[in-house]
Amino acid sequence: MYKLLIVEDEPLIRAGLQHYFDWTALGVTMIVEAENGKEGWLAALHEQPDLIITDIRMPEMDGLQMIEHIRATLPDTLFIILTGFNDFEYAQKAIRLGGVHAFLLKPLEYEESFATILSCMATLKQRRNERTQRTDLEQQANENKSYKSNQLVKFLLEDEHAAWEEGVRQQLNDFDHLSWYQPFVVTWLPSNPSQTIERREFQQLAERIIRSTLDTMSSSSIPTQLFLYIDKTKCHAVAILDDQPSAYDTDQVSLPACDSNVFMAIGKMTTDSSQLTQLLRLTDQALYQRFYQDKRQIFFPIIANESPTRAKDSRLLLEEADKNRIIASLESANPTDIEQLMQRLAHDLRIHLPHTSMDRGFAFIQEIISTTVRFAHRNGIPVEGVYSEKLLKLTCVDDFPTLDALFSWLTAWMVQVSEVYRDEFSSTNHQDVLIFEHIEAYIKEHIDQDITLQMVADRFFYNPSYLSRIFKRKLDKNYMRFVTEIRIHYAQECLKKPEYLVTDVCTMCGYKSYKHFVKTFRSITNMTPSDYRKKWGW
Repeated sequence: MYKLLIVEDEPLIRAGLQHYFDWTALGVTMIVEAENGKEGWLAALHEQPDLIITDIRMPEMDGLQMIEHIRATLPDTLFIILTGFNDFEYAQKAIRLGGVHAFLLKPLEYEESFATILSCMATLKQRRNERTQRTDLEQQANENKSYKSNQLVKFLLEDEHAAWEEGVRQQLNDFDHLSWYQPFVVTWLPSNPSQTIERREFQQLAERIIRSTLDTMSSSSIPTQLFLYIDKTKCHAVAILDDQPSAYDTDQVSLPACDSNVFMAIGKMTTDSSQLTQLLRLTDQALYQRFYQDKRQIFFPIIANESPTRAKDSRLLLEEADKNRIIASLESANPTDIEQLMQRLAHDLRIHLPHTSMDRGFAFIQEIISTTVRFAHRNGIPVEGVYSEKLLKLTCVDDFPTLDALFSWLTAWMVQVSEVYRDEFSSTNHQDVLIFEHIEAYIKEHIDQDITLQMVADRFFYNPSYLSRIFKRKLDKNYMRFVTEIRIHYAQECLKKPEYLVTDVCTMCGYKSYKHFVKTFRSITNMTPSDYRKKWGW
């Protein structure tokens, strides 16, 4: 927990100090040595010790000179002067001048010296606690500020303009002057469904991208404030600028170096905050241009009167013949037929999208889903068993970087519905048994990742609540227990192989905390991972 540096030119005294006290019991886990002030100074800069015990008189640089050099760089480090009787007044003077916590008088008397060390360790502990509390308070303040920022943009999305205005005025005291508002929407869409990003990490990524983009658009316009709202895979943001940026070429705006799974839409700028709700929604819709504009990551809203081809709004309907083809392919339970049909429908949609509104594109997708759901209803297939909430609300369109990826996911869902129909799900419940095998294979494939029930439900097109119930009903265990047993069984197999360290196995099985891994392993096997490995002679 704590690091000690001993600076003393006498080797025997240095060695003696290392063994004079039970440093481990005192919480010192590392001891570093130096034989003069100059070496001590360099060692302190490199090791950053919590406590330094130093002699005064040493060659090259004495102890007090060393302390002066170190104190400015390491203000939280405690110093104890090791002094003989002749230098006692010198040591006391150094303590009065500040920077030195205490002194140890040579030759050391154990009880008195130990009391001094205990006092130092108590001070170190108190300082560390204060730093932790201060860090926690700062983090809470930042999170509170971030939360308020999120709420403000949420007010805009919910069309509560008055609440937005009031909230901004509270955060910006000089808000009465003319400001420019620039809306943004950023989304992160992994190609691998099991890939995830923490909410805070995503917010930091989105903020970095937006600020960098603002710099690119105009080096003179630094945002007075940037408000962000994170909602699942999207970050809606409004930048408030003191002045209008100069005109910029949209083709020259690019994302800073970041992953290709990031997409951003830049909205129209305005001085009228009452327009922000509509502008944010148009900016959000602009992201769907990725479905027909390949290899682009930045998009701008298309205004109807600016696009003559869009103004015609080409009709886009799911033909009756295609509805019949969907039903026929579901009845045949032939994955190839379903895949080919969906590829053709995706192609039809991609051709129409540049010339029609995205709402019509969504209606086209919804018709495909509705046709499949009506088929399930007619054949007695419980919808909750083959229907995820993302399909119901059509929020699945937000989860995919390309139209092909979206239709591939829809195809997999339709194939599952056809297999349920083929296996007479309504009378045998055979699918409920099979699904556990599929889920187990999926978890094993991503064993080192955090696979939530929601992710599994989305992957296999189940309602999460329904999936949770069939775990309890069919296996008499919940989903977390199911995953834990798979992880621990995999850990057992890995522990039989001597080339893996126990800590490696912990990470390989998806555990971030070694302590939690050991506790979980013991709860399942009644022994620790190390004890289990010993059974196999390793």
